Amino acid sequence: MHDIDIKHSDFHRIDLNLLVALDALLTECHVARAAERVFIGQPAMSHALGRLRVMFNDELLVRSGKRMEPTARARELAPMVRAWLAEAASFICRPDNFELARAEGVIRMSIPDGIETLVAPPLVAWLRQAAPGVRLRMQLVETDHVLDALDADELDLAIVAVDVPVRSWHQQQCLLTSSFNYVYSPRQLNLPVDATLADLAALDHIISSHRGEAASVVDQCFAQQGLSRRVVVTSASTTAMIRMLLAAPLVSIQPVMHARQMDRASELSDLVVRPMPTESPLLLRSHLIWHKRLAQQPLHRHIRQKIAALMADFDELSAG
Repeated sequence: MHDIDIKHSDFHRIDLNLLVALDALLTECHVARAAERVFIGQPAMSHALGRLRVMFNDELLVRSGKRMEPTARARELAPMVRAWLAEAASFICRPDNFELARAEGVIRMSIPDGIETLVAPPLVAWLRQAAPGVRLRMQLVETDHVLDALDADELDLAIVAVDVPVRSWHQQQCLLTSSFNYVYSPRQLNLPVDATLADLAALDHIISSHRGEAASVVDQCFAQQGLSRRVVVTSASTTAMIRMLLAAPLVSIQPVMHARQMDRASELSDLVVRPMPTESPLLLRSHLIWHKRLAQQPLHRHIRQKIAALMADFDELSAG
């Protein structure tokens, strides 16, 4: 990409629009017709010809009777100027002919485990059908490092479950707003149907190590009511968390979009999933973030749109 060394300062005093005028002049060998070709007035084209003569230190077009003829220098320049304009037109004026089915590449995403469980299966299924040449690489980058990873081109996209102070060169889209549920086993805990925040604060809690943002929101809610909770277990695995809830008197407070996984597990166990008490208006917002340099990249744009559509399917379920 950088095999040719360009000395940009050489172009400081050159108006490249003059090369467009030169091509028109050498094509028409007539000032008025060249002006019509470029959609400018004849005086402006005459002025452009004067500047071109100074630039190349050559008359370029000389009068011969009632017509103008190119000089030897102009004949030498003509194919080079035409080639330059053709190449410029190829990348400036070309239509968007992107075809998703023929796309190739790797999309690198940071995504929380709970959202990955929801989004990844339908996203991968769609990609295999719509864009089989595209590979998806999902990982979890700590929220504090997400923006730096985007800046360093280590990530293409990041989903975060917290408001992140994005920089002016980032873009973001709110994907989903989730309320919270609490999850427990009635064999281990005897909780009333209308459990209060104080009832939950009196219990031992298990949280996910990959959901620090959610944990922070929950702790703030307890603090606003003058309460605090005892976190006795931190787990990185949803499956392990389910088994620990079945095995010990513990409660876990999870965003609805994550607790739905435990709700499915309760069909095969005795886990109970219930909405948080009404005095705790907890909400967790998930955002999709990317660097502006990729904003108009066609493949990137298609992936963003598909993720937003998939998350929209879960939004109504998560907000209730």
